[in-house]
Amino acid sequence: MGDVFERELEAAKEAALAAGEVIERFRREGVRYGRKAGRELVSEADLAAAALLERRLLGAFPEDGWLSEEHRDSPARLRAARTWVVDPIDGTREYLEGVPEFAVSIALVANGEPVLGVVHNPATGELFAAACCGAMERPATEPTGQPFEALVGRGEHAWDDLPPLPEGTLVRPMGSVAYRLARLAQGDGNATLTGFGRAEWDVAAGAALCRAAGLRVTGVLGDPIRFNQPRPVVRGLLAAEPGLHERLTRFFKQFARG
Repeated sequence: MGDVFERELEAAKEAALAAGEVIERFRREGVRYGRKAGRELVSEADLAAAALLERRLLGAFPEDGWLSEEHRDSPARLRAARTWVVDPIDGTREYLEGVPEFAVSIALVANGEPVLGVVHNPATGELFAAACCGAMERPATEPTGQPFEALVGRGEHAWDDLPPLPEGTLVRPMGSVAYRLARLAQGDGNATLTGFGRAEWDVAAGAALCRAAGLRVTGVLGDPIRFNQPRPVVRGLLAAEPGLHERLTRFFKQFARG
């Protein structure tokens, strides 16, 4: 069923690569940055890449809705049959600091679910892309109790802001959550999680990649995630192979308040 979105996937890949070229050019030549009203970092590379992505994707698919970190939100997207959910640079701090753990993140969402995802790290040249429409989860394996490796946010790790984890868990900090999810989908690490709210544009593309790989992606307590919502925020995130996912949701529910 992935072939249904072949044209959209190719367009998203081409747009991501083109945005990556813009982002890298700014990094070579020097980039100015500031802070948005919420104090989040934003650079001129974010804005230039956002404009390119909108021009490329909506130019090819003008009937689709649009949700992007660097554009003013419009309720028109809620009436669209499909919506592009885009972050031109997920991991702007890492980008500005020269840490090669940022990414262009592009998802197409239909009926609340991501149907394809593209994540591109211009610093490493990696391009992750997949359609997940009709993808099946892997069979859940029996929990072994053995240590596993969790990919977590650099900030959450640095500030000791991670949720409690099972004893023996190996923790590896990595910048962009879109990049973490893409790496996880490729078999790097065993789980990605955060107890904090994330914008839809941070996680939609990575969620699509993980689902295409047969992984389960939910909130930290196993609650389903719906995209293209009026308030586009995901309250926590857990992505893992289904057996490990079940083990972790049981563990986290110990700490959930009634």
